Amino acid sequence: MKILGVMLALTTALVAVTPGRADPAAPKGEAAPHAPASKPAAKSQQTFDIVRKGDKIGSNVIDIERKGDTTTAKNKTNISVKVMYIEAYRYEHACSETWKAGQLTGFKSQTDDNGTKHTIEIAPSATPDKITLIVDGKSSEEPKSIAPASLWSRDLVTRTELFDPADGKRYTVKVKDLGEETLTIGGVARKTQHFQLSAKPPEDFDRDLWFDGDELVRMKLVGSDKSVVVSDLVK
Repeated sequence: MKILGVMLALTTALVAVTPGRADPAAPKGEAAPHAPASKPAAKSQQTFDIVRKGDKIGSNVIDIERKGDTTTAKNKTNISVKVMYIEAYRYEHACSETWKAGQLTGFKSQTDDNGTKHTIEIAPSATPDKITLIVDGKSSEEPKSIAPASLWSRDLVTRTELFDPADGKRYTVKVKDLGEETLTIGGVARKTQHFQLSAKPPEDFDRDLWFDGDELVRMKLVGSDKSVVVSDLVK
């Protein structure tokens, strides 16, 4: 069963002024002008309950920080499926994405899928329109437009070339906009937009996603055991 769980440098030219001294060019008696304070980063956290067959089996926490045109998203997923009180399946995933002006510029992940471990990262490529995707130490050149299938942002739903953030599998997906739907999540009615993503063999990939504005509020998928798994935003 696969659960998906799910951004650089700013260069500024400054005129050097010795701390504590007035600017020599400033009129006598006036303090040196200060550079405008930069805006603080906007931070948010989203927590999802992961439910299978009516039972909560795990959680997904996404920490998002936006500053200027740079966005960082840190994603942690933990799943434990028990049968007769015995753990039959465990999944642990952590990843960090960095985006600048809509371009993926940094990615690292570590995953333990029931004992099978993976590490993934991206690096610059010598080819301008490519990035280097490194999966378990093996490198491949991929289109610069490729994105992780973490799907926490509505912008990611517009991407058709994806890679699995857990094991690096590549997908070419089709996206359907199924229109507006009102969902009740945690007792609150939300007006959402429903999207359906799908990819055909050799790698199957199917997801239903509901967004309230840019905020993901529900994801639904079918696991490899054919059970339906739903992740709902709880806070």
